[in-house]
Amino acid sequence: MKTRNLILMAALAAAGLTSITGTLMVPAVAVAAEAKKDTPKIGAKIAKPLRAAQEAIQAKNWDAATASLAEAAAVEPKSPYEAFMVDELGWFVQIQKKDYAGALKSLKAAVDSGFVPEADLPRRYKALAQLSYELKDNAKAIEYGKKSLELDPGSADTATMVAHAMYLSDDFAGARAFVDARLASTTTKPEEQLLLIGLRSNYELNDRAGTMRALEALVRNYPAPKYWTDLLNNQLYETKSDRDLRALYRLMSDVNTMSKPEEYSEMATTLMAGGFPSEAKQVLERGLAANVFKGDVQARAQADLARARSGADADQKELPGADAALAAAKSGNEMVALGKLFFSVGDYAKAEDAFKKGLAKGGVSDTDDANALLGIALSRRGKGADAIEAFNRIRDPKLGEVAKLWRLFIETQAQPAAAPAPVPAPAG
Repeated sequence: MKTRNLILMAALAAAGLTSITGTLMVPAVAVAAEAKKDTPKIGAKIAKPLRAAQEAIQAKNWDAATASLAEAAAVEPKSPYEAFMVDELGWFVQIQKKDYAGALKSLKAAVDSGFVPEADLPRRYKALAQLSYELKDNAKAIEYGKKSLELDPGSADTATMVAHAMYLSDDFAGARAFVDARLASTTTKPEEQLLLIGLRSNYELNDRAGTMRALEALVRNYPAPKYWTDLLNNQLYETKSDRDLRALYRLMSDVNTMSKPEEYSEMATTLMAGGFPSEAKQVLERGLAANVFKGDVQARAQADLARARSGADADQKELPGADAALAAAKSGNEMVALGKLFFSVGDYAKAEDAFKKGLAKGGVSDTDDANALLGIALSRRGKGADAIEAFNRIRDPKLGEVAKLWRLFIETQAQPAAAPAPVPAPAG
C-alpha cells in the first residue's frame, strides 16, 4: 500500500479532514425519567450508570464517563436498546480518549442496531469513515464514506476523504474516476483538496493529458501562482516551435511565473528570431535586474542583450514612419508585419489596429500567429472578451493548446488570487 502522501495529508489537515473530533456531534440520546412514548424503556438498574455517564460527558470528564459506561456494560441482561445506549455514549467517549479502534466498534454496533435516527445516519457513517481512515483501513473508509454520501451527497469533505482513501489504496484510476464524477455532478466550486487528489492520481497514472486537465481545474478554481507555474511548466515541455514558444513565454511573463535563467534566455532567443528585438531587450533587462543569471550564463545574457538593443534601435528608427506605412500597406502580410513592430515596442493599441486590418485584408501567411498576437495585445489592453474571440480563431492544435491557457488566464483575472493548499502537489 502506498505511503501516505505528505503533500495531500498537509492539504487535508488544513481542511480539517484528518481530525476525527472536528465534525462529530455529541450523541443526542438522553437518559431521562420521562422518556417519549415511542422510546424503548430503560431499566432502573442500567439507567443510573448511563445517566452518570451522560453527566460526565457534559462535564467532559472522560475518565468518569468511561467508568460509568463500564458499569452499565456489565449489567445483564440488557435489552437491545440498552445495549445501543451503551454503544451510543461509548463511541463518543472513546474518541475523546483517542481509542479509535474501540470507538469504531462501538459506533458500528450503534449504527447496526437500527436505533440511530435516520437524520443522524449521514454523520454517523461519516464518523465511521473517519475512524477507518485514521486506522488506515482505507477499504472501510471508502465503504462508509460512500454510504454517507448516498444520504448526504453535498458533503464535500466526505467526498475528499473517500477520494484520498482510494488514492492511498493505490487505486489511482478509481480515485480519478471518483473525482471526475464528483466534479461532473456538482455546479458548486470544488474543494481544492479534491482537485489535488485528482491531479496526483493522473500523475501516478502517467496521464499527461489528464494531468493538464487537473491543473487547469486547479487554476480555474484556485488561480494561485504555484498552480500556474506547474501548469505552464507542463505545457512548456510539450511546446516545440518558436512561434508557439513565444506565445507561451508571453503568458508565463504575464502570469509572472518565470524564474529560471534558461526561461529568460529562450524567450529572448525566440523573440529575436521572430522579429521582436525590443521585446527581447525588455525580457533580458528584466532577467538581469532580477539577478537570475550567474557566471557564464550572465555573460551570454549580456551579449544577447547587446544584440537585442541593436535590434531595438532599428525598431525605433522605423517607428516614425510606421503609421504612414500601415496606411499605405497593400497586403495583409505588410499590415501584420507593422503590427509586430508596434507589438514589440509595447504599443498594443496600434498593434491591435494593424493586426485587425491585416486579418481583414486577407492573404496573411500565418493567420494563427496573427490571431495569437492580436489576442495577447487585446489581453494586455484589458479587452478580455475580444481577446478570447481572437484566440478562438486559432486552428493549429499545438498553438491552440497555448491559446486555451491564454483564455484560462483571461477568465481567471476577475478572481482573487487563492493561496495554495499547504505544500501543493508537484506535477510531472
